[in-house]
Amino acid sequence: MIQFRLCIIEPQTPDYLTIEPLDAGFGAIVQHCKELRRLSLSGLLTDRVFEYIGSHAKKLEMISLAFVGDSNLGLHYVLSGCESLRKLEIGDCSFGDEAMSNCSVNFETCKLLAQKLSGLNVEVIDERGHPDTRPESCPVGKLYTYKTVSGRRFNTRGFVWIIDKNSVVMYFWSCSVV
Repeated sequence: MIQFRLCIIEPQTPDYLTIEPLDAGFGAIVQHCKELRRLSLSGLLTDRVFEYIGSHAKKLEMISLAFVGDSNLGLHYVLSGCESLRKLEIGDCSFGDEAMSNCSVNFETCKLLAQKLSGLNVEVIDERGHPDTRPESCPVGKLYTYKTVSGRRFNTRGFVWIIDKNSVVMYFWSCSVV
C-alpha cells in the first residue's frame, strides 16, 4: 500500500470499541506499509502516533493532518523523521501556531537546512530591511523555503539572503555581492 486516507467526520473521535486514541491502528499502518507515500489522518490521535510516523514512514512524501495531535512534539517527530517529506498539510491541529510560527531558528540552522536538502531554495528575510547588516548577526524573522525547476531567484531585495549549500550569497536587487 502506498496511500492511506481515513477521514473521520467528528474531530477527536476515539476508537469506537476501546474509546482510546487511534494511535495503535495508525502506528500499525506505518510500521507495516514500508512503501507508504501519502497519508491523511484525522480522529483522536496523540503524539505517540506521530512518533510512529517519524520512526517508520521513511518514504512518506505527503501527510495531511486534521484535528489531531497533543502538542508540538508530534510535529517535531514527523519533521525530524520523515526524510522524504515534500508536502505537509495541517488543519485545526494543536501544534499549529506555536510549532510553525514561533520556533527559534538561527542562521546556522538555515545554512544546515540548505546543505542537507539539495535542490531546496532557502531564503532568510530580515524584516527590518537592513541591507548593510551581515546575515549571521540578524535574527531569523522569516524563513522562506521552496523548490523550483528554474533554480534560485535573482530579483530579491537587499534584506533577503539566499543560502546555497556551500555558502551565503547576498543579492542586492539584480547584482550579487559575495
